[in-house]
Amino acid sequence: MNPLFMSILLIVGLAIFGRTMYQKTLLLMALEPTDRANHIMDRIKNVVIIALGQKRLVGRKKEWAAGIMHAFIFWGFCILLIRSLNLYGEGFVKGFQLPLFGDGSILGYLYIALKDIMEGIVLLMAGYAIFRRAVLKPERMHNTWEAYFVLGMIGVLMISDLLLDGARYNLIVLHNNPEHLHFFNNPQYGSEFLWTPVSVGAASLISGFSAEANGLILTTMFWLHIITQLTFLNFLPLGKHFHVITALPNVFLKSLGYPHEKTRLLDLEDESVWEDESLGINHIHQLNWKQGLDLYTCTECGRCKEVCPCFATDKPLNLHDFNDTLKAELFENADNIIKRAKLAASIKEDGDPEEIEKIKEEMAGLNSQKQLIGDVIEEDTLWACTTCRACEKVCPVTIEHVPRIMAMRQGQTLMAGVYPQELNTALKGLERNGNPWGIGYDKRAEWADGLDVKMMADDQDVDYLLWVGCAGSFDDRSKKVSVSLVKILQKANISFAILGKEEKCTGDFARRVGNEMMYQMMAQENIETMNNYKVKKIIAACPHCLNTLKHEYPQMGGNYEVIHHTDFIDQLIKSGKITLSRSLEGSLTYHDPCYLGRYNSIYDQPRSILEAISKDGLKELDRHGQESFCCGAGGGRMWMEETIGKRINVERSEEIATQKAATVAVACPFCLTMIEDGMKELDKDEDIKTQDIAELVANNMA
Repeated sequence: MNPLFMSILLIVGLAIFGRTMYQKTLLLMALEPTDRANHIMDRIKNVVIIALGQKRLVGRKKEWAAGIMHAFIFWGFCILLIRSLNLYGEGFVKGFQLPLFGDGSILGYLYIALKDIMEGIVLLMAGYAIFRRAVLKPERMHNTWEAYFVLGMIGVLMISDLLLDGARYNLIVLHNNPEHLHFFNNPQYGSEFLWTPVSVGAASLISGFSAEANGLILTTMFWLHIITQLTFLNFLPLGKHFHVITALPNVFLKSLGYPHEKTRLLDLEDESVWEDESLGINHIHQLNWKQGLDLYTCTECGRCKEVCPCFATDKPLNLHDFNDTLKAELFENADNIIKRAKLAASIKEDGDPEEIEKIKEEMAGLNSQKQLIGDVIEEDTLWACTTCRACEKVCPVTIEHVPRIMAMRQGQTLMAGVYPQELNTALKGLERNGNPWGIGYDKRAEWADGLDVKMMADDQDVDYLLWVGCAGSFDDRSKKVSVSLVKILQKANISFAILGKEEKCTGDFARRVGNEMMYQMMAQENIETMNNYKVKKIIAACPHCLNTLKHEYPQMGGNYEVIHHTDFIDQLIKSGKITLSRSLEGSLTYHDPCYLGRYNSIYDQPRSILEAISKDGLKELDRHGQESFCCGAGGGRMWMEETIGKRINVERSEEIATQKAATVAVACPFCLTMIEDGMKELDKDEDIKTQDIAELVANNMA
């Protein structure tokens, strides 16, 4: 007990920590605004399940051991928080205990038992973590001195506290308590040492020392523990272990109702946004504060790059480096970003125009001297992303990578006019004929000739609009899927119609490549058409169309009930409207489309259908469900050549081929094209047939 020394340590340690956190918080507040204050109970639930429950670590079978290790270290620190407060109090008051945690309560005894066991477990887990880094060396992991330093501090904290209690045990039990140390000894619950086996074990290591030596060990371990803890606290905000502080807030503030922050609907008619280059992200200060918090929270665990199809096929996109580079740029420009925000706040709408212009010029002068795309992030890195969200699904702290990439693409396309020129053909096709193939819009319904399919223009008194999509209308292979789907709907007596030549591309492709102007034009025309026909329910065979119609059209007033064809077919089967014969021979596997699974959580329905068709059942791929491997066509990559590294569709096709399946089922026209092309490149297209689920159902209806 030394109140003066404890006061000095706490004042200095907390003052330094407070100053650091103030600067970090000030920088976040200087970034662009975003609203994350809604649905508080849902946010608390996420914290309990994802953060406190460590769901994404413990729940990942591939890394169960590592997940358990990290979880126990985290849980241990949560539990030891009470012990830390007691030790700080001990520096001022001998025998200090928090209310309800003293020896007069069973809670106090239960806590010291739990604390004791957890310290032993955390020490073992820290040892395993060091062994894993030094010996096992997982490929995704970055071995840095910082990681070893932190694990070393964790070890010191556990050992010092155990030896502190061990020395206290020896002084009380073996040396007749010469210093009159406080300990639990309730007649009802007994001595505290009956509840603390790990500390008693630590005591045996130093039991041969004298009372004086044990007293010295007790004092030394006490202050070593306090100093290490305060050092640890101040070290955390300086590196990747800042996530220890920011992880819970970041999970609390994660996007709700949609996997990540939706692409912002830009006001393209506002002249000021063109003037100050604020369409998309062109400069580091244009990140919003949640995106900044994401960068703070990156644990550098490497899980994102491990599951990334781009990194796996030697593309330049390494999400660990991507985050690290942006964070470095953010910190390098921190002072200017803060100054810029203060200047922006000083602008008054009714102010002197000359003064406002002067402030804006001063703000522009505070922009980073580096081009965000080009100097900080390479162009090939930005355009490699397929927006598959595999990275986001495995991130233990719910970092949202894709929205930043999308916003940067907007900046490049709209402001800089710099984007892959090979996109021009598809973009011109959108502009002239409403589809990226560029085929005449008047040919959009030719696939349906002879099928007796209604047009909305002829009869809008139907239950569903069948959204065919560009691929289903113009791609020869996908047209067969459209025909199969029509046969299914007709067999089930579903009332539906199509828009025919009035249907245009949803604009998904344009938006993924940053051309917000083209997207809004496509979307507005489609919404006007559908609202004119009073469309309420839509069936879509393309997950990309599904995602855009369901989640992005509401931003522009297009509110519809949208269902994917696999979900709808599953409902038809379960309601008895269609009957399937379990007649498909040969082994069957399924490739999960990214925009169906990770964007819209449709995993079970396709599998339920396939199980009802196959004689031999469904054989899962190694990477399936939430961790399915992308086909390579998302994010506009369908219309770009893959000139760097291995082709993503070939990587996926090789994985499918190893399963020796006779048929691979898909549920997306892009996946159908990419997997079929991959099989052809591997010369496996005769052995392994690629078919959409609608085709399989149509061929196996009773």
